[in-house]
This record gives sequence, structure tokens and C-alpha cells, in this order.
Amino acid sequence: MRIKDIILEGGWDTVKTQSTVLHPNIVAVALKVMDKFVEDFNNANANKIGAIQRGRPTGSSAYHEEDTIEHPDKIYGDIDLQMIAPETEGMTQGQFTSYWNKLTDDFIKAGHAPYVDMSDSKPGHPIVNIGADNFVQIDFMWHPERLAKWGASRVTPERGVKGLLTGNMYSVLGELLDLSIQHAGVQLKVIDGKKVPFSKQKGTQVQTITTEPETFILDTFMYLAQQMGIIQPKINPLLKQFSGNDIKNVKISKLVNGIKGFAESCEANNMFGQGDLANYTDASDFINTFWNRYQAKALEDVESKRRDKASTPEAKARAEEDKNKILQGLEQVKQYFI
Repeated sequence: MRIKDIILEGGWDTVKTQSTVLHPNIVAVALKVMDKFVEDFNNANANKIGAIQRGRPTGSSAYHEEDTIEHPDKIYGDIDLQMIAPETEGMTQGQFTSYWNKLTDDFIKAGHAPYVDMSDSKPGHPIVNIGADNFVQIDFMWHPERLAKWGASRVTPERGVKGLLTGNMYSVLGELLDLSIQHAGVQLKVIDGKKVPFSKQKGTQVQTITTEPETFILDTFMYLAQQMGIIQPKINPLLKQFSGNDIKNVKISKLVNGIKGFAESCEANNMFGQGDLANYTDASDFINTFWNRYQAKALEDVESKRRDKASTPEAKARAEEDKNKILQGLEQVKQYFI
């Protein structure tokens, strides 16, 4: 399941939240409301289905504490919030998300959380009252405990840069290698032990290459090398230095260097032109293909119609600013590929 299938963007979905300006201090208030929600839900359900936990806010609001001090007038589009829950054996990540979205939504609809608006809230997207007539939508992202570190890292952007520009570094690498690099780690699908397109559904088994955010690029390279029978592959210095993502210091430039190191390592081991790299001739070809797809994905979002839901002057202004942030960030990222 891709991130866009899990998250319903809250900024433009309902008029109820569009008059609330989401400053850093508002995020802090909303998180206190969610702490109350977690406490109430657990008091009613923990003995039957296990306890849930509030994880960390992700997206741009991951930096609300720093912004409260340094940029108190900063405006966020929405609040993406990691939620951690007991894992149920046999469920895919999508099924796990749907399961917990339904349980929490049923709890809300039963009237057990009066601080959540029942008229406009949707499963996984509660709209919470933060005082007076102010409402904020929270977008849940569910992870089991074993995926909490990976999940938070996967959706925490570089500070000050539009989140999708960080997220697309993962998804484009997945596309080019026909892997899924989403909420459950770096994964592939197999039938009878042989890799098949990840889009294939029937008769497949999912295998996980890694769930370590700090080394996921290096781990993916090592897996591909192993599949090609390379026991001790040569590893480019860039890949050694930039082997993954550091949630405490997320930088797209580091991820780009990791991708460059990945491509140079593949070339050093003569891996292009075969297996999952059959469509690429050399490191330069892979990096150029990566950038072209990365740019196209960003522009697809800029041109999307979802911001047309903005109806108030404030929301329309934020929608336009949102697009401009993507375009400005894209120009910045372009410099890293040169």
C-alpha cells in the first residue's frame, strides 16, 4: 500500500478545519487532545484488544517544538500522527491500518470521545475540537511496535522542505527497482522463491529486505548484489557514508548522495544490465532516470485537483503556498543531482 492510499490529506477535505490556522502551538494543543483520546480508548479496550500508543507527529509538524521557539508563526497544512498498536498475525500493512482505523472510529461514533467531531470525522482522520469553535484534523499512520522506528523515519521530512519531496526519494527508488519502500520497510514479492512485480497480487509472498532506516539504501544494494551472486561487493564511499536516513537530521541531500553511492556501487560491481537493474546501462543512466521520475512525481502533485477543495480565503492561500513550496523545493533538490 502506497502512502497516498493510506493518507487522506486533511488540509482541504472539510470546511470545518479550514478556518483554523495550524501554528506550532496549535499542534501542541491537538497532541494533548490525542493523548486524552489514547487514554480513553485504552481504558475501554486495552484488556480486550491491547493498548495503543501515540507515536510522534510526522510531516512538517514533526518540528512543531522547534518551530514554537524559532518560527511561532509558521503554518502547517495538517497533522500527520504516528499511532502504534498491537500487531495481528497475517495482516498486511493495509489491513492493519484499516483494522485500527475502524476500531478507533467505532469508539468515536459510540460517543466515547466527545472532543472529536462525529459529523465530519472519517476512519483514521478524526477531527478534534481544540477549544471554542476551532477544529483540527489528525491523520493517523498506524505501525506495530517493530515498525515504529522505520515508520516514523519514512514519513519525517527535512525541516522546512515540503514532505513529499523527502518521501519521493523512497518511493522513486522503489519504483526503479520494483520494490515497495513504504510503511513496512523495503519489500519485494515472490512466487516460489522468485521475484515478481510488486503489483502482482495472486499467489505472492511478501519478503522484507530491511526495516532499518539508517542503512536501508546500503541494505538494498547488498541484497541485490547477493541475488547476483556477488559475495564481497565493492561499496562506493558515498554509499558507506550515506547508507540511509537519520531521523534526527533528515536531509534530502544525504539521500541523494546515498542514491548516487548506490548507483556507483552497482556500476563498480558490473550489476547494471541484469536482474532488477536490467533497464539501466550505468550509474549515470540510473541517476538520470531517478531524477526524471522524481521531478515528474512532484509536478503531478502540483497539478493535482485535490487543493480545489479549499474554499475559504485562508485555505486557498495555503493551497497556493503549498504548490509554491513544492516547486521551490524541487529546484533545490535539482542542484543535488547536478
